[in-house]
Amino acid sequence: MNSPVPLPAAPLAETNRAELLDALRGFALCGVCLANLFTGFAAWNEPGGPPAAQLPTAATDPAAAFLIRALVDGKFYSLFSLLFGVGFAVQLHSATARGDTQLLTYRRRLWVLLGIGLMHLLFVWPGDILAFYALVGLLLVRLRHLPDRAIGRWAAGLLLLPVPLWAVFWLGGGWQALVPLTPAAPFYAVAQALDRPLHITSFYQVVANSDWGFFWKAMRSGFFYRAGDLLFQWRICKVLAMFLLGLWVGRHQVFRQLDAYRPLLRRVALGGLALGLAANLLNAYLNHGREYNLGQAPGLWFAVLYALGVGPLALGYAATFALAWRRPGARLVLRQLAPLGRMALTCYLSQSLIGSFLFYGLGLGWAGKVGPTLLWHLAAGIVGSQLLFCRWWLQRYQFGPAEWLWRSLSYRRAQPLRRAAALAVTAAA
Repeated sequence: MNSPVPLPAAPLAETNRAELLDALRGFALCGVCLANLFTGFAAWNEPGGPPAAQLPTAATDPAAAFLIRALVDGKFYSLFSLLFGVGFAVQLHSATARGDTQLLTYRRRLWVLLGIGLMHLLFVWPGDILAFYALVGLLLVRLRHLPDRAIGRWAAGLLLLPVPLWAVFWLGGGWQALVPLTPAAPFYAVAQALDRPLHITSFYQVVANSDWGFFWKAMRSGFFYRAGDLLFQWRICKVLAMFLLGLWVGRHQVFRQLDAYRPLLRRVALGGLALGLAANLLNAYLNHGREYNLGQAPGLWFAVLYALGVGPLALGYAATFALAWRRPGARLVLRQLAPLGRMALTCYLSQSLIGSFLFYGLGLGWAGKVGPTLLWHLAAGIVGSQLLFCRWWLQRYQFGPAEWLWRSLSYRRAQPLRRAAALAVTAAA
């Protein structure tokens, strides 16, 4: 007997989209923008840069930085990871309905995403997360048949796994057992391998330098730094754990049955916020005044509080958002974020371009000159501008520019972009 031929793959119809997921993705994008400005572009209080005490916002900057570290940094990427898993479950359901049991189209989507991430990583910003998501997504494909109970055990184990791994590291001598590192060491190592010394003495010099040749060399060096940094932090554990939890959410269509899952959502919201806020506030307090770099990384307590705080707080944010969505008044406000979520890839990439222009020496050169207090306002301005653009764009087009490219390459044919053309194709079908 012949096997059934899989139906042609196609993007999810607009009428089948879950607006809650788009709005939640837009909410996550707001936090990602602020976190990236703070950790990747602003170079606030960096050695070699303008003294933080001389900034006009010096009085409030420490408190603003504390709140970013406690409430924002790491949490919204975790929320994005959860949504990535939910999206995978939706794609898995569609592929099964088409007869694509090998998920060939979805695997191709991941490879295209990897290519986009590598371009972003090498030519725009070395803090890219897309390439890493694509690679971890290939692992998620292998784990798609895990039963629900196993997903819970895997997720809990992965979130806690970095703690014993860091314990082994510290029992082995910690940083003293390694060759002394500086924040610029990865750049030095790659530059020496290329026999083209960059003479970097600080991260601020990398960001503030206005020479194009220097910039491209730094980007190539940053590629190796990013890969090593993600592996060294055991970031794969947290990301895969959140992917799996998102798979469970998508498998059970929780986002379409909020009333049925209200008791679970309330427990996750209360537990996630209580545990997450306590752990993150304590972590930010103990780490207050430290710089986030390899040479001054905190001890084992950081890994413990990170494991107990970041994932649970992201889940608390998501559950609280979903509970608020059940209320018509709150939903009317929250749904305004949906256009951002529908164009999340375009907005994420454009945020990197905007940050590079504002802070790098190749652009306006604001590195070290904008404190965390103003970063809150700047992030709100960037996201607000993107929201206006997304609304304007989606009135005319089905997908954002980057989403259109991603879909077209994934489905190996150009997708109708303009709404009128898409309606004509649908009518013909």
